Amino acid sequence: MEFIRVSAQNGHWVNLLNQWEESCAEFDESLSDYATGSLPILRPLAEQAQLNSSGVFALKDDSGYHGICQLNSTHIKGYTGKVLRVRHIVHAPRYDFSSEIVLEDYAELLFGVFKGVIDVSATEMPSPDVKFHFRSPAERQFFVEFTAALKGYKVFDKVDMVGSWLYIKK
Repeated sequence: MEFIRVSAQNGHWVNLLNQWEESCAEFDESLSDYATGSLPILRPLAEQAQLNSSGVFALKDDSGYHGICQLNSTHIKGYTGKVLRVRHIVHAPRYDFSSEIVLEDYAELLFGVFKGVIDVSATEMPSPDVKFHFRSPAERQFFVEFTAALKGYKVFDKVDMVGSWLYIKK
C-alpha cells in the first residue's frame, strides 16, 4: 500500500469519490450520507490549490482507496518545530458496511495510515511531533495497544495517548 496526496489536480480525489460511491451503492447506501462529519471538510481541501503544509492523503493499493485523512503541519504553542496533525480519518465504505471485513483488515488500514503519516512527517511535511485524532473508540483502543508496543521498543522519543489523541515525538 502507498500513502499519497489526494487532490482534484492529480485526479485521485475524483477517482476516490467514484470508487466510494460505487462501494456505497453495493450496500444500498449513498456517498452523500457517508461520513457526513468528515467528507464535507476534506472536499474543499482536496479541491482547492494544494499547500505544502496541509492536504488530504489516502492509503491506496491496486484494489483502491482504503482510507483518507487530513494532514496539517504547523507551529503550535508549547512545541519546538512543527507539529503534524492528523484529523478526519475516514475509512472506505466497505470497512463500515461489509461483514467480510475482519479485525486484521481494520488493523492493517490503521497501521498503513500511521506509517504513511510518519513517512510524510519525515519528508513532505517535516515535523518532529505528530498528533493523531481518532474518530472512534475502536481506533483509540487499537492505538492504546499499539502505543504500549511502541513504548516497549523505544522507536520514538515519546509516545502518549491523551483523550482521543496520540502524541508522538520523533
